[in-house]
Amino acid sequence: MDPVTQGVFGSLWALPAARREQMRLAAVSGWLAGMAPDLDVLIRSREDTLLYIEYHRHFTHSLTFIPVGALAVALVLWPLLRKRVTFGPLYLWCFLGYASHGLLDACTSYGTYLFWPFSDYRVAWNWISVIDPLYTLPLLGLLAWALWRRRHWAIAMAWAWMLIYMAFGALQNHRAEQALIDWADANDIAIERTVAKPAFANLILWRALVDDGDEFHLVAIRNAPGSDTRVWPGGSVESFDPEPFDPDNRLGDDLRRFDHFSSNWLFRYTDYDAEGEWFVGDFRYAIDPASQRPLWGVMFDPDEPDGHARYTTPRTVVEEERRQYVARLLGDDP
Repeated sequence: MDPVTQGVFGSLWALPAARREQMRLAAVSGWLAGMAPDLDVLIRSREDTLLYIEYHRHFTHSLTFIPVGALAVALVLWPLLRKRVTFGPLYLWCFLGYASHGLLDACTSYGTYLFWPFSDYRVAWNWISVIDPLYTLPLLGLLAWALWRRRHWAIAMAWAWMLIYMAFGALQNHRAEQALIDWADANDIAIERTVAKPAFANLILWRALVDDGDEFHLVAIRNAPGSDTRVWPGGSVESFDPEPFDPDNRLGDDLRRFDHFSSNWLFRYTDYDAEGEWFVGDFRYAIDPASQRPLWGVMFDPDEPDGHARYTTPRTVVEEERRQYVARLLGDDP
């Protein structure tokens, strides 16, 4: 999730292990440790632009790396805090803060290497958007109150909000996937796999996909509690298969890496094709959940097997898509 949420989350995980007089030290340590795994964004290459997305949410986010990452953060903080706390509690706060990061990221839809090095599966439970103010702001307020008044009951309330909101997200995800399956059955669409992901900053509107083995089918789903489920079809696209590209060549290898990153939801978006180059996008994400226009993808020349596929993010928000997103969220037809 966003850095602020990761910091707040890290603080709230560390605070139960702190005495009242050490709560602020624990909060700072947990906050910094909760943000630390995202330092993997520094792993990048100008020549190989896929390296950035390949190593984001990689080994620094895995469960096995928690002791190492926590130790690194504690060693950085130790010279600054050694006169105020012994190393044992400091390491514990950093351990708890660091441990919160990968688990929180796994609740989103991006994909996290939670079980590296034993598995390269990208865990994505699709329970919450990567940015959700309704989740973060109450946690931030309760954290501030807990540190100001040094009250453990505020921490307990924050933990209750963490769990209740995430449980609601899991329930909403289940409802969206069931609505997607019902829609596919009603339209005689074969189902090989499905996925439903929360749209930006809410748990009411969902982007839902069906893979029938040859094509991807897209719908936007609104499943607000207490109201009827709304479904807006977004059309179908042919899936992109990197297999025809030789894996021993640089281009073929890059396309397989990007296919793994996108959990095999690649398609060719011809509107972004340039002269002699193809654009292959990640079908999982768009501003309007019923839009086929992807947030990111790769550009490449199919006739240059030794050339890299270049990662690109044409994320310019189209006003029409913004209006459609807001209309669907409010339950209106765009």
